[in-house]
Amino acid sequence: MVPNKRSIAILYGSETGNSLDFAYVLSRKCRYLRFDTTVSSLDDFDLKQLLYINILIVVCSTTGQGEIPRNGQKFWKFMLKKKLPNDLLNNVKFSSLGLGDSSYPKYNYAIKKIHARLLQLGAKEFSPRAESDEQSPEGSDAVYLAWETSLLSNLNTLYPLPNNEFSIDPDTLLPPINKVVVDTNKSEKVTHDQINSIALDRDISTTSSKLINVTVSSNDRITSDDHFQDVRNLILKDPKGSLRFQPCDTVSLYPTNDPKDVDELIRIQQWEEIADYPLTIEGKLPSVEGGLVRTLTLRSLLTHHIDIMSIPRRSFFMLAWHFAKDELERDKLKELSTIEESEQLYDYANRPRRSILEVIQEFFTLSIPIEYILEVFPIIKPRLFSISSGPNPSVVELTVAIVEYKTIIRRIRKGVCTRWIKELNVGDQISISINRNNVSFGSNEEPLIMVGPGTGIAPMKALVEETISKGSKREMFLFSGNRFSTKDFLYGDFFTKLSVSNKLNLFTSFSREKGGYVQDTLYANKVKINDLLLNKGALIYLCGSSGKMPIQVRITIETILSEVNQWSEEKAKAFLVDLENKNRYIQETW
Repeated sequence: MVPNKRSIAILYGSETGNSLDFAYVLSRKCRYLRFDTTVSSLDDFDLKQLLYINILIVVCSTTGQGEIPRNGQKFWKFMLKKKLPNDLLNNVKFSSLGLGDSSYPKYNYAIKKIHARLLQLGAKEFSPRAESDEQSPEGSDAVYLAWETSLLSNLNTLYPLPNNEFSIDPDTLLPPINKVVVDTNKSEKVTHDQINSIALDRDISTTSSKLINVTVSSNDRITSDDHFQDVRNLILKDPKGSLRFQPCDTVSLYPTNDPKDVDELIRIQQWEEIADYPLTIEGKLPSVEGGLVRTLTLRSLLTHHIDIMSIPRRSFFMLAWHFAKDELERDKLKELSTIEESEQLYDYANRPRRSILEVIQEFFTLSIPIEYILEVFPIIKPRLFSISSGPNPSVVELTVAIVEYKTIIRRIRKGVCTRWIKELNVGDQISISINRNNVSFGSNEEPLIMVGPGTGIAPMKALVEETISKGSKREMFLFSGNRFSTKDFLYGDFFTKLSVSNKLNLFTSFSREKGGYVQDTLYANKVKINDLLLNKGALIYLCGSSGKMPIQVRITIETILSEVNQWSEEKAKAFLVDLENKNRYIQETW
């Protein structure tokens, strides 16, 4: 089969949805230029199609220690096969965009690895790669816009339209790729009571995740009642004993929307009469992590799969403006869809953290056709939580901080997943999947320095439990950081007992009592830290919130190395980079 010169595959690797959103924005631009466009995650793309497409575009973020996102791991494993010939992709022209965060040591490594491997397999770059930095004042949008402009120009040069054809007017509403159709001819409706019970019956052909049904054994608050933050220890049991995990692996949870929010959307869109009839999705079923529920109605789709509470991205507005009847509303929605108005979109949606539902409530004439639901709305993404218990085939524990706060527009915002978790009762059954993190902690002999402020301590609890259960003599040094010793010292009794029995070296920081943070406690023990790193071959494992914390910890360790050894700043930085390259400095933040 000869490759179609006007066939484009846009593949994304995404953890948070940014790469996915850019992929869909670009696909619409390409469709207006009359390119036959496919959008898919890296893993869901049929790799045999690489032989029959002419243009490949990859948009990919980086996760963990310079790794490919979870929905690109199988793709990457295939690409690394040694038996693949060097001319496999000779007919493919490609371009790539990396979404990264320079606060991570291996910034944009994922796209660099994919880019290099495509070249090795014979693909030709037709438009230069771009790499964005979330820490940059420009953000990702400015980098994307420059990359998109160059890419579309190069596409037009390489594959101009025939003389008798013109590009499609960008204001044209394109037909949906996955059309949703409600069958009101069927007399049997799905009742409200059935909506939650169908959650465990899923079509696994729409997901690559291995689902495990578990029972909630415990859902206890582990912070004091008078502390502002509600943190839960969620214990899940599998009577079949099929749980297989290691420390630092994560569990994917598949939350549902609040029924009240679903009812509100159905009401304002006037979908009451059709909400409980069976529906079908025309064309190839979309990829849904966790699998589509088998009993599909508009209500079940909105409850289990359609993300109505996230902050709307640009791709939402690119379609939504077509469906507003009022001209002023249509113009406002259209403005928010343009990448040149990134600041306006940020001020309207991101800064006040408006949800998609709130946007629809505010634009009174916005009426979304049923057939476009899967085009307009994003899919609810699974939420990943670090496992906080040692390996056990029958039990897994998670540490979950309940998200609830007031926005700058004075509205109470609850996290979709943590609201759902908070309402889980003992005995409830849910579906989960386990994700391998592939983190190596050496030979189990080198000392381990763990830095875990807040809920970052969760995977360290798992690591400590496993190390002790194996009877290892490994020295472990835990630097925990919390506000109060009596309110939010997570698993404080557990770690204190281990410290008293000399199985763990525990160093605590309580910022609202004695002042100071984990980096201050590290610095106070600088001679010991330096000795562990230089003379004992110690590993550092840092886990917790992204932003300033990991940067401050890194600077502190560089300062320790510089001061204790009287090294230059450059030598200390180089030593830390060497630790990273040897997997002795491991950072996981979110």
